[in-house]
Amino acid sequence: MKKTVSSILLASALLLGAIAPVTANADTTGNGFSGTTNSSVTFQKPDATTNPVDPNNPDQPGKGDNGDHGGTNPGGDLTFLYVSPDMDFGTAKTSSTVDKNGKTTAQTLNPEKITATVLGEASTDKLVTEVSDTRGTNAGWQVTVKSSALTSEAGDTLDGATITLGGDSANTIIKNTAGSVATGANAVLTTGAQTSTPIYTAGNGVGAGTTAMQLDASDITLGSLPANIKASETGTAYTGQLDWTLSATPQA
Repeated sequence: MKKTVSSILLASALLLGAIAPVTANADTTGNGFSGTTNSSVTFQKPDATTNPVDPNNPDQPGKGDNGDHGGTNPGGDLTFLYVSPDMDFGTAKTSSTVDKNGKTTAQTLNPEKITATVLGEASTDKLVTEVSDTRGTNAGWQVTVKSSALTSEAGDTLDGATITLGGDSANTIIKNTAGSVATGANAVLTTGAQTSTPIYTAGNGVGAGTTAMQLDASDITLGSLPANIKASETGTAYTGQLDWTLSATPQA
């Protein structure tokens, strides 16, 4: 008996539901029903990148040893992945020329060898720099560079020498995994100066992912060399370094 009563009550409830008017979504204009559907999506920032990439195809791993980061130590969400560790302007005999301003200087030199093992080669004609930005803010970034003094083992320096990096040259290759392109600028570095000079900038909304930059050796010059350089028959080497800095926001 209880089962019969339960069945009758359930049937009654179903019947009442079928004939009861629907008012929750009623359109007061009488034109039908209306309703809303809320939609949402959540994005997480990319994982941090720690390995250098192929400069020609930044979305692919580097052709060389991914454990070799050149002159960098990658870490964090905004970092250098790779910087060419060595650049050699070769050997030249000292000689003097007089420029258009009447200043006596030695010849201007282009690098004969640039090491870039990320390309899978011991030397190349490109100065390679790679930046990874996985912050997720798209706030942009800037790379600046300065040069130390070029000094011999005996302590002599090439006073007033300059290293020019033609970052805005047509030969400069800048590629990004997301297709956004940073802009390059010429950087004229006085050796031994403490001022860093901008060379690559990714503005607001540009530069997320991995950006690889290749600067052609023909657009790199060592110039403004002093006329009287101390040298020896076997050759006197002058060495220094380029110091690269990656800033979290582009220059205003």
